[in-house]
Amino acid sequence: MQKLIKITTIFTLGVGLLGTGVQPAAAKAKKSIKVRVTLTVNHKKISRKKIKTTRKTSVMKIMKKHYKVKEDDGMITSINGHKQNKKTQKYWLYSINGKDATKGAAKTYLKNNDKVHFKLNAEK
Repeated sequence: MQKLIKITTIFTLGVGLLGTGVQPAAAKAKKSIKVRVTLTVNHKKISRKKIKTTRKTSVMKIMKKHYKVKEDDGMITSINGHKQNKKTQKYWLYSINGKDATKGAAKTYLKNNDKVHFKLNAEK
């Protein structure tokens, strides 16, 4: 009879944890998000990728993982061999969901379904 009581107690405790919101470590894995990255050079789209990542991954890390990127002090200076040029005032600028970014790519984080657009154009 004593063995039956111990088994019932363990079962009750296990079921009790299910209702408390306590989750095993595997269930706490980073939630993934999907974003779209578009590259434009001289007003021509050269790349468009749908990327699966996490909210804790900066735009810089996303770019370095999926493109050949060079940077200087947190600012992207080259993507896939397309370099900015100070003499012609061509710079890599980017926007998120149509709004110009206010921080460097290393300090910017995305949300699910964000659309990032990098442009390398001469200023008018």
